[in-house]
Amino acid sequence: MRRILAVVILAVSPLPARADKSDREALRKAVEQLLSQPPLSNAHVALQVESLDDGQVVYSRNPDDLLNPASNTKLVTAATGLLRLGPEYRFTTDYLTDKPIQRGRIGVLYIKGRGDPSVTTERLDGLVSDLWHRGVRNIGEIVLDDSFFDREEYGPGWEQEPSDKAWAAGVGALSLNHNAVAIYITPADRVGARASVEVEPDARDYFVIDNRVVTVRANGRRKLRPRTVAEGERTRIVVDGRIPLRADSMMMYRRVGDPAFYYGHTLRMLLRQRGIRVSGRVKRGAIPQAAVLIQSYESPELAEIIHDMNKASSNFIAEMLVKTLGAELKGMPGSWPKGLEVAEDLLAELGIPRGTYVLKNGSGLNDTNRFTARQIATLLQAVWKRFPVASEFVSSLGIAARDGTMRLRMEGTDAAGRLRAKTGTLERVTALSGYVQSLGGERYVFSVLVNDWAGKSAPVISSIDRLGGMLAALGAPEAGAREAALAAVVTPQDAQPAELKARIATYAALASAGDKKNLPFLRSALRSERDPLLRIVLADAVYRSDPDQGGGMLLEAMPASADLFLRLRSVGRELALPVPAVSSLLDLAVDGSAEALARLFALAPLARGTQRDEQLAAMLSDGLVEVGDASPDEMFAALRVAPAPQAQAAIELVAAGVEQTSSAVA
Repeated sequence: MRRILAVVILAVSPLPARADKSDREALRKAVEQLLSQPPLSNAHVALQVESLDDGQVVYSRNPDDLLNPASNTKLVTAATGLLRLGPEYRFTTDYLTDKPIQRGRIGVLYIKGRGDPSVTTERLDGLVSDLWHRGVRNIGEIVLDDSFFDREEYGPGWEQEPSDKAWAAGVGALSLNHNAVAIYITPADRVGARASVEVEPDARDYFVIDNRVVTVRANGRRKLRPRTVAEGERTRIVVDGRIPLRADSMMMYRRVGDPAFYYGHTLRMLLRQRGIRVSGRVKRGAIPQAAVLIQSYESPELAEIIHDMNKASSNFIAEMLVKTLGAELKGMPGSWPKGLEVAEDLLAELGIPRGTYVLKNGSGLNDTNRFTARQIATLLQAVWKRFPVASEFVSSLGIAARDGTMRLRMEGTDAAGRLRAKTGTLERVTALSGYVQSLGGERYVFSVLVNDWAGKSAPVISSIDRLGGMLAALGAPEAGAREAALAAVVTPQDAQPAELKARIATYAALASAGDKKNLPFLRSALRSERDPLLRIVLADAVYRSDPDQGGGMLLEAMPASADLFLRLRSVGRELALPVPAVSSLLDLAVDGSAEALARLFALAPLARGTQRDEQLAAMLSDGLVEVGDASPDEMFAALRVAPAPQAQAAIELVAAGVEQTSSAVA
């Protein structure tokens, strides 16, 4: 039902006549204006918009420029999977034994993996339950056969940015939990004691935990640095840092080492928990021809897995699918060259010749792939016309302001709920490609690729979102709606002083509450507010409501100068509000953010001058000491590049903080 509904809006609803010439001319003028202004005027932009109803090109800018599409590459992977394997394809994992089960005993349990990317600890526990109900009570060895894929775990592009984050997990024919582990860090019950570090799944034969986390004072600041290191068949988890007394437990994900042994040791743990004795080793090996099949366990349908891949932009699923395509259509073992050859065969059939693009991996990670906006639009047009897979493909894309990686974008615009697209984001790269049905009823395919800009990413992404709103507004039937919807965003007049103060007080109260339930309202307000003072308070409230999402919005809103802060502080004093933003910036600085340190150093002279801000001085003195303790290298680096007056004031504040700490200890 979900897949059918995915295309109802775009394909089934009754349509008025397509947008007339004046509508399209209005769109062209609005887009030209958008592209002629910063930030897009300072970027390399490729854009292609085509009508799905009459096939005409509605707008085109640099359509044949080869640019990095980032995760828009997953559109190629998704289309290839659906068209070559079929939406109903299921991955299978075979469980076999050396001989039929006798008196509840299996001598050797063989496991043959075929690249299922959907296996979780919960699903694996279900397989264990199935073995229990089949009467299994004792197992000798567990032999893992992952020969369906080659042994390359990391795809082309991973070497450019070595990371142990979960989004950079390796792949294997036997994989579990997207080859990531959840790490839980909980403070001890006294300051100075070692915190607790636990993992899920708790496969103790596979993980080696090196816990270096110290519990600090209750009002201290958190800094946690987990990392994973492959050590042969095992994975070492090293966690450095500090966590405040009585703080909530933190959960962080990191990739694991050898995927097959992660699967095998977790399976052994679950078997033992169920009461099935495992006496032998977990090892890698081949399955003999005489082995007896116990059961083949199937994944959900490929359509559902691709839905998860595109909605969450999963690099892991994309690369698992590439290798599966290679193994199924070019022969075992599945590899990146084989899988990408399958994708290139498909693109050639769709009119995108080999040699006109660069395709090195299936996820779009790092500086590896190159496509044009016209090529991506061609792909989207072609899949749209293939009825057997069109609904599954469209349903996998994020819905503007509703779900997936699009859930926080275009809210409050005509594109909300009407536009479905795949996002793509890397450093100095952003992309958005998909489908939209306008208010006038016409359906469009679009692709916009943006590379190589200077400055922040948020304004670029905001401009692309405006483009999505323009497409959705095309052909609006209400009189004058077209011109209003397509017009450039107009900055509203400054709020009156009384209104400004009231809104600052409201947003500051929401910041103090730190409640995740306020996030939808806060994010919506941040998109609509233009006053820079309000944007700082709102961005601070967003961060404090959900610190785990990072402080990018706050760093965007607060420039590296003291002018806006002075104005905001003046209003805050009148309203008896806490010092704005500084506590959040200190949290980010403790975690090593150079941008946060630059902004804090810009405020440091305000705490040391003739009109000394005592509250600010107390916060900075205390907080910068913690920064120096948690991230000394980052702090020294920031001091070296800071203007001399700022660096001097910061050093004085640190000295005051150290003196105060020493006095308290004495």
